[in-house]
Amino acid sequence: MVKKSCRILSMILVFMMVFSMSSFAAVNTNASTAFDQKVLARIDSRKALEHIKYLSETIGPRVAGTAEERQAANYISKQFEKLGYDVEVQTFKINNVVSELTVDILKDKLFMVNTATGSGYTDLDGITGKLVDCGLGAAATDFPADVKGKIAFVQRGSVSFAIKAQNAVEAGAIGVLMYNNASGNVNPTLGEYKSTIPYISISLEDGQVILQAMKNSDVTVTIKAELMTESQNVIATRKPLKANTGIVYITAHYDSVPHAPGANDNASGTAMLIEFARILKSYPTDKEIRFIACGAEEIGLDGSYYYVEHLSKNELDNSIANFNMDMIATSHGPCNILYADTTNGQPNLVTESAVASGMRLGNNILEVGKGSSSDHRYFGEIGIPAACFIWGDEDGNLEPWYHKPEDTIKINISLDRLQQAGEMIGAALYDVIRTDTRNLEKSAIRRDGIEEKINSFGISE
Repeated sequence: MVKKSCRILSMILVFMMVFSMSSFAAVNTNASTAFDQKVLARIDSRKALEHIKYLSETIGPRVAGTAEERQAANYISKQFEKLGYDVEVQTFKINNVVSELTVDILKDKLFMVNTATGSGYTDLDGITGKLVDCGLGAAATDFPADVKGKIAFVQRGSVSFAIKAQNAVEAGAIGVLMYNNASGNVNPTLGEYKSTIPYISISLEDGQVILQAMKNSDVTVTIKAELMTESQNVIATRKPLKANTGIVYITAHYDSVPHAPGANDNASGTAMLIEFARILKSYPTDKEIRFIACGAEEIGLDGSYYYVEHLSKNELDNSIANFNMDMIATSHGPCNILYADTTNGQPNLVTESAVASGMRLGNNILEVGKGSSSDHRYFGEIGIPAACFIWGDEDGNLEPWYHKPEDTIKINISLDRLQQAGEMIGAALYDVIRTDTRNLEKSAIRRDGIEEKINSFGISE
């Protein structure tokens, strides 16, 4: 419903821009599209694909706080440095428990594991113990006396995750392995309860495999739940050639969820970020451009929150726009709409520029939508015009390989989609950063309420 209403909104935007703003409409003539070609002619999805390959295949899953995420950050930093940029690696604290499950009699099976928020954690070696079937784990009586020192195996349902955890702790279990009560896995949360033992979940299907194995013999499992405490943003800055008339932020997260190579989510956005850095380094602009590869997006937008929280009031006052790219190359056929999502669903400088770019390019793939589950969120909430560019279907749904091991180049990357998105976003971006851009004309959108939002973030000089 939201996406369909936003389709109407984007159409209204187009007509307003054509018929109501004569000075703006004048920009969209054939003669004026020459400035686009400076960028469009150089965007190369095949160059971007090389970055996707390194991130998703050479490195693979890049979970927040892990060595693989740091390896990705180092790679991105080196790419920026090769292009001649000054690079800052901004570290910040996180709290992310990364879990792994192995079953002694099913050693060749890969288990997709989710860690409950509020879970306890282990050392690097993890914990190993016999698995004890505790049913639903809804009451103390569900836990046999011999669960002490062992790992409780419970099914989702009947009571909250936190109650299951409390019951397991009180029974003396050293860990909880929960399986879902419906197809697929679940992301458990323990609410305010902080468990002293690890609590992980698996799918119903995997749970049934283990239950069957337990009928024939004892099953011993090892749970590793390692606490990750630090992530990083990688920032390349292009200073203006002359007077600084404002700051434009281009963002994309480079981390992924466990077990997912993250080719589309979000090696694609990161690759285009590097590609834009390559292209825009050689064009004159009176804007400061910051290319930000955000860490720890998948655990709660931690990297972008930290970045925005640490902007000075002067930087915020001079902020013009944030272009965020997330999942911009899916090959899934029905995902043929490039959404420009804002946090409140309202148009702003970024979406206006994107819609205008679509008109200049003769491309009708773009729709303005509402969404805040990516790194544009905190830029938007502080008052900076921000939008996230992401492919979806007509109802706003994502591809079926989202957050799955199938998020690979072979299955989930389209060079055509990557090129289309790059051209659309690149044209809009260049429209904003070029020296003769019309920011003053649109500045009222940016300034509304920014002082109040600065105060709400607790940001000072």
